[in-house]
Amino acid sequence: MNLTISGVHDLPDLSGVQAVISIRDPEEERPAEVDDLTVPVLDLIFHDTDGSDDLDTLPERWHLEQVEGFLARHLPERLHVHCYAGVSRSTAIATFALACFTPQLTEAQIVAAVRAQRPLATPNELLLRHIDAYAGRHFRRAWKQALRF
Repeated sequence: MNLTISGVHDLPDLSGVQAVISIRDPEEERPAEVDDLTVPVLDLIFHDTDGSDDLDTLPERWHLEQVEGFLARHLPERLHVHCYAGVSRSTAIATFALACFTPQLTEAQIVAAVRAQRPLATPNELLLRHIDAYAGRHFRRAWKQALRF
């Protein structure tokens, strides 16, 4: 799978992508560039949070189920994932998407692939916890290891 990751302010040319995962806060609108696409778009609506604020909309396990189902239905060879900054939520979901499509890769290989796309990636910790529990993987550890260097 060819994967690209961005924020809303650095969205690449999306012509040629076959599916998009659009992540945003509940009070945000979908970017016009994504709205105008004719490819499948999965909207994930939750805050970039660690869960400490009672007012936040939290990422949940069912968001991962949505991602897994979306990828299984559309089998995109070219997937784009974006959130507001392209650093936290999108990189966590991109990690999960790569794990779904390439289960033979190790956690370290998947993390390296995401970092190659988004060098400033610091995935959302709460999402990584959900991903590890859901997928039976150890991405929190792999990301911590990768970010140490």
